[in-house]
Amino acid sequence: MRPADRAAALMLVLLGVPATVARAGDLLLPLPPASQQVAGDPDAADADRRLHDLEQQLDQSRADREAKRRKAQDLAAELNGIRTDMVAAARAAQESEEQLSELESQLADLKAAEAEKADALNRRSAQMTGVLTALQRLAWRPTEALIAQPQSPADTVRSAILLRAAVPQIEKSAEALRGEIDMLARLRDDIGRQKQKITETTGKLESEHRRLKDLYERKAQLQTAAAAEQAAAEQHLAQLAGQAENLRDLLARLAEERQRRQAEAEAKAAAERAAREAELAARRAARQAEIEAQKAAREAEIANRKAEREKHQRELAQARAAHEAELKAQADAREKEIAAQQAARDADKAARIAAAARPASPEPSFSRARGKMPFPARGRILVHFGATAADGHAAKGITIQTRRDAQVVAPYDGQAVFAGPFRGYGLLLIIEHSEGYHTLLAGMARIDVTVGQRLLAGEPVGVMGQDDAKPTLYVELRHNGQPVNPLPWLTAHNSKVTG
Repeated sequence: MRPADRAAALMLVLLGVPATVARAGDLLLPLPPASQQVAGDPDAADADRRLHDLEQQLDQSRADREAKRRKAQDLAAELNGIRTDMVAAARAAQESEEQLSELESQLADLKAAEAEKADALNRRSAQMTGVLTALQRLAWRPTEALIAQPQSPADTVRSAILLRAAVPQIEKSAEALRGEIDMLARLRDDIGRQKQKITETTGKLESEHRRLKDLYERKAQLQTAAAAEQAAAEQHLAQLAGQAENLRDLLARLAEERQRRQAEAEAKAAAERAAREAELAARRAARQAEIEAQKAAREAEIANRKAEREKHQRELAQARAAHEAELKAQADAREKEIAAQQAARDADKAARIAAAARPASPEPSFSRARGKMPFPARGRILVHFGATAADGHAAKGITIQTRRDAQVVAPYDGQAVFAGPFRGYGLLLIIEHSEGYHTLLAGMARIDVTVGQRLLAGEPVGVMGQDDAKPTLYVELRHNGQPVNPLPWLTAHNSKVTG
C-alpha cells in the first residue's frame, strides 16, 4: 500500500468510516455485510424447490379430485338411470311371468275341454253305430219278408212306424255329430295357437332376464370403478399434503438454523471489527506524528475525498434502504401467501367437516305407502297372514307361490340391513324402511344386493329357484319388531295374484 493510501485509510478510520469499505481504483465500494458473507444453504434451496413442486402437485391433485368428483356425480346419475331401467326390466319380467301363467292356465282349460268333447264324441259315435247297425239289418230285409215273418200285423206296422220316425232323428244326430267334430277341430286349433303364444311369451321372458343380467353387470362395474377412483384420488391427495407439511417443517427448521448461523457470523464479525479497531488505534498512535507532518499538504485532498465519501455513503444508505424495503416486501408477500394457503386449507377442512356433518336427505314416509306398494313377486297366495302354517303356529306373514326363476323386487324404498342364510329361512333379505318398519323376504335362490345398499321401490333384489317345481316366497312385514298383515299395504293386481 502506498503511503498516500495508508494515510487515506487512517483518515477514514478517524472520520468513522466502517472498515468494510475498500478502495477500488478511484471509487469506494462497500463490502458485503457479514450476515451476507455466510455461505448459502443448499438444503433449504432444495427443500423450497421441492415444496414448490409439491404445491403445484397439490393444485393439480385438487383439480384431479374435482374432475373425479364430477365424474362420480356423472356415474351416480348413470347409476340412477340404470336403477330405473332395472326397475322397468323387473316389472316387464314380472308381467311376462304373469302372462305366461295365464296362458298356461288357458291351455289347461282348452285341453280339458278337448278331452270332454272327445269323450262326448266317442259316446255319440257308439250310439250312432248301434242305430245304424239296426237300420242296416232292417234294410236288408224286403217288405215281403216282413210280411212272411211269424209276427202279428200290428208288430210289423209298429216296426215300420218306428223305422220312419228314427230316420229324421238319425239325420239330426248326424248333423249334431258333424258340429261336434267341427268344434273339436276348432278347439285343437285354439290349443295350437295357445302353445304358440306360450312359446313367444317364454322367449320374451328369457330376453327380459338376459337384459336384466346385463344391467346388473353394468351397475357393478360402475360402482367398482367410481369407488376405486375416488379412493385413489383421496389417498394421493393425502400423501401430497403430508409431504408438503413435512417440507414446511423442514424449511422452518432450516430458517431457524440460518438465523442461528447468521447471529454467530455477526458476533464473529463484531469481534473482528473490535480487533481491527484496536489495531487501528495502535496504528493511529504510531502514525500520529506522520499525519501531523503531512496534514497541511493533504487537507485539500482530504476535503475532496470527504465530499466524495459522503456522496457515496448517501448512495450506499439509499441502496441499503431500498434493499431492506425489497426484503420486507418479499417477506410480507410470503406471509400473505402462507396466510392465504392456510385460509384455503382451513376453508377446505371446514367444507369437509360441514359435508360430513350435513344430515342425509329424509327417507320417504312409509305410512303413506299403505295400499300402494307392489308385490315382491307375482304369483298366487298359498298362506295368508294369521292362518295355521305347516308347523301348527299362526303365520306371521304371507306365502306366495311363484314361477320358477321369478323376479323378486323391493316393495318400498329402504336399506338392506341383512342378506344371507338364516336358520330355517334359507336365504333371507331384511329391508329397513322409515318409521320403524322392516320387510323380510325368504325363499329366494339368489340375492342380488349387499348389506348397506340403498334400494328403491320396485328395484330387483333377487330371483327364485329354477329346480323347485313350485317355488314359494315368504313375505313378512314388521313394525317396531311386531308382525303386521302385509296385504293391506300391497297393491292388489288380480285374483291370481292376491289368492
